[in-house]
Amino acid sequence: MNQETFYRTSVKALIKNNEGKILLSKEESGFYDFLGGGLDHGETLQEGLKREVLEETGLHVKKISYKPSYYITFYSTLNSRWAANVLMECELEDFNFTKSDECVALEFFSPQEILDNPNCFESTKKVAKIMLQEK
Repeated sequence: MNQETFYRTSVKALIKNNEGKILLSKEESGFYDFLGGGLDHGETLQEGLKREVLEETGLHVKKISYKPSYYITFYSTLNSRWAANVLMECELEDFNFTKSDECVALEFFSPQEILDNPNCFESTKKVAKIMLQEK
């Protein structure tokens, strides 16, 4: 099979505050991304998202949507491979996280602020762009 047909699939948390701003995690590298990560074989999207959020932050997911809100594909120059992100709307029990190399801060951004931020990953900006087009 052609290697270009394989994607690394990640499940990401789409968490909004009352103002409609989106929660992003600041990584130790200084870059911002949605909480979440690679889906393990046999996991449901919900199981994978709960596990990833807990691993990255020590936080517990209180509620997850049944179906994805966004699905994007992109070529990751960071990992030199194609990737797919599935974004699921969810809520956290609280925001009292434990720092890790994957999460040193949690911050809310508007879609435009994401696009204007040079430290947001291109995949994160891709979702923000779609959100702005939907308005």
